Formats: sequence, C-alpha cells, structure tokens
Amino acid sequence: MSVMGFRSKLFGFLVKEFETFIPQFKPYTTDYQMIIYASKDLETWLKVKMDIDNTKVIYGRLEEIFKDNPRDFKILLNFWADMWLKKWRERVRILSTNFEMPRDHIERLKKARRILQEVDWKNELRSMTIRKLVEYGEICMTEFIADNLIVEEIAKRLQRTNKDDLIVLDPLSIYNMVSSKITRLSKEKGPLVYLNIKPNLFQHYHY
Repeated sequence: MSVMGFRSKLFGFLVKEFETFIPQFKPYTTDYQMIIYASKDLETWLKVKMDIDNTKVIYGRLEEIFKDNPRDFKILLNFWADMWLKKWRERVRILSTNFEMPRDHIERLKKARRILQEVDWKNELRSMTIRKLVEYGEICMTEFIADNLIVEEIAKRLQRTNKDDLIVLDPLSIYNMVSSKITRLSKEKGPLVYLNIKPNLFQHYHY
C-alpha cells in the first residue's frame, strides 16, 4: 500500500476511535476538522517518538505494525487517541466569536511572524520546540503551540526594543526562554489554542 493509501486508512481508524470516545461524534460535520488536527498531531508525535523525520518511513513502519499485529496497532491507536482527546479538552477552546486582543499586541505578533519567516534558523527552532513540547506531554495542536510560543517570545523582544532600533535575535536565547515556558506548562492547566468555528471551517487563533 502507498504512503497516501495507508494515511487514508489511518484516518479512518482515527474516526472509529473518536466515535468510541465521543458518542455524539459526527465525522461529516465540523468534527471532521478535529480528525484532521488529530491525524497531523499523531504524525508529529511519531516523528519525535521514532526520531524519524521522513513521513514515508513513519507510515511504512505503521503499516508493518498493522499487518504483523493488528491488535497491538489498535491498542496503540486507542491509547494515543485517549491522550489526545484529554489534551484537546485541556488546551483548546472553541469560540463563537473572534478572539479579541489589543491592537498593538496584534501588530507585534504580525511583525514577529514576518521576522520569523525571514530567518534561516526558523525550521530548526520550530523542530526543537515541537520535540520539547512532546517530551512534556503536549501532543495536541503541537505545531500551533510551538509557533505561538516562538512568535510570542519574539514579540516580547520587539516590545522591549525602540521602534527605530535594529533587532538582532539569538535563536538559542529564544529557545531557552521557550523551553523554560514549556517546562512550566505541564504544571498549568488551561487553553493554549483558540478556535473560531464557522460553517465547514475551523479558524485558529493565537493565544
């Protein structure tokens, strides 16, 4: 089976797991987006746990497990889906209106994101942050949270810099601050990602 073929099969398995944990789950409504997020998070989690960055290799390994021992595969998937849903309920908040933030903070976040896109170390920093999050049990919306933490840290540095000054960012310093925050997250409960639901669409907002 091709990588895309087994990925689609895995998506179907996740739907069945979610239907087990959530009796009112409806896969052909906005709940469908939840499965998309979960599927991506599972891939991210496996990359860290297997220490493999190649998506084809990961799905190849999963397919081997499924073929060799379907029962073990189902147990693994059930265990992960249970963990993910608990984190979803803890870290994600669904909003009926847009998430309100001060305008100056929004502008700093936008500038921080533009800066992050221009630096050549963004992928490495993001990868390190995602790995740290997974190591500390953050398996839901991991990439969103990683991006938010990094952008927020850059935004803080922009706030402390005069408007006309040239800002020089040290990726190691940023990672150390983000890493320190991640170690505290395991002791804190509450949302880190806010989602605004529209018909057939989830729109994510930064915390």
